[in-house]
Amino acid sequence: MPGTGDAEIVDRGGVRTSVNAAASGTTETPIGSEAPGPASTKIGFRSRWVLVVCLAALGLAGWWYRDAVRPYVEPLLQTVGLAPAAPDAPTTTPAASEQPTDDNVVRLDADGQGRLGLAFGQSETRRIILPVRTPGMVAFDERRVTRLKPRTSGRVLSLSVQPGDRVKAGQTLATLDASGVLDARNGLAAAQASLGEAQATEKVAEINLKRGSDLVRIGGVAQAEVDRRQVELAKAHAATLSAKSQVDLYRAQYERLAPAPGQAPGTSAIVSPIDGVVTAAGITLGEVVDTNRDAFTVADPSQIQVLANLYGHDIATVKAGDRATIEAPVTAHPRFEGRVRSVNAAIDPMTNTAPARIEIANPDGSLRANMFVSVEIAADLGREGVTVPAGAIQQTEGGPIAFVRTGDDRFEKRDLKLGIQRADWVEVTSGVAAGETVATQGSFGLKAILMRALLGSTD
Repeated sequence: MPGTGDAEIVDRGGVRTSVNAAASGTTETPIGSEAPGPASTKIGFRSRWVLVVCLAALGLAGWWYRDAVRPYVEPLLQTVGLAPAAPDAPTTTPAASEQPTDDNVVRLDADGQGRLGLAFGQSETRRIILPVRTPGMVAFDERRVTRLKPRTSGRVLSLSVQPGDRVKAGQTLATLDASGVLDARNGLAAAQASLGEAQATEKVAEINLKRGSDLVRIGGVAQAEVDRRQVELAKAHAATLSAKSQVDLYRAQYERLAPAPGQAPGTSAIVSPIDGVVTAAGITLGEVVDTNRDAFTVADPSQIQVLANLYGHDIATVKAGDRATIEAPVTAHPRFEGRVRSVNAAIDPMTNTAPARIEIANPDGSLRANMFVSVEIAADLGREGVTVPAGAIQQTEGGPIAFVRTGDDRFEKRDLKLGIQRADWVEVTSGVAAGETVATQGSFGLKAILMRALLGSTD
């Protein structure tokens, strides 16, 4: 028998019942379960704490990376109804005012034209002028340049000018102690003496002939004597003519070499024949020079020329008479106007170019020889053609196009064939007729509308 205070365990239909004799009641515990003890209670509390920390960490990470994970999380939340559905994205279609009616026409009302900033120009028939741009160099006009040589050999006594000085026609540039002047003067004197002698001999021969003619009538002399005297007169006359020519020769030589008024005898002056600038001096003071040497070079810069180097097809394109514009590094007068005088028939083998000579008025001397300049020649091609403003041309994969305004809100795309192209206008050989209105500024927007419609039709 169990003692007082002992518990009795009785199995009653699968329920183990502990009976405490000392207690007034009984306690039943299901089979397979045990009452929680202190250890199991500690483990459950720790698990709940870890779960709370993990959830807090996930919430903080989600808030920190909310923008990155939103595209992935929002669809899931929308699926389960925890987030509002996204509004439908608007479909981008051309505005009603920008709808092309076919592949080559764009209709655009006044508001649409204002948004594009459309501007318009006219196609017109004009003379086709091709601008030819090329480098050039300033040079003196050969017709206005003189190279002065000493008129006789001698020693340089004085120099009056140096390169860069302006001179007048007739101005003395240098003086030579020239023995040739004395030789010319002495030769003139001798020739004049010979002339006087010949003239006296001719006079005597003439008197003798006249006397013989009178005597032959009375039989004082024979006819043969008269004939001989006539021959003597002819010889004397020939000698007079020869002496006279010698006098003329020495007089001209002396006058050419004679010193200027006020200068010492026996000197020779080097005188400028034109107004201009001394560009070179080839003699020095005290030097003995001869007549084969250039003493000075004088050029007239009031009329100058530019040598423009033409390449390839430009050689045949540029003609005499074409207008030319020259840009030079001259502050006061940066642009000069002139005309092409000629194009050289020979090509420089070193540069493979042919120079075009352009005549330019240069009254103030702003342009200087050997100055490099930029040249633009308006080459007249000798024909007329239809042209449009350069801003009307748009490029596509199929080639150049333009939009012709055929109505207030209607623009027709035209495929073009181009000729001469300039910065301000372009020649159109086909695609646009003279007098039509074309879109210039903003025409790129018309092309964009047309291309957008074409791309949309292929989706």
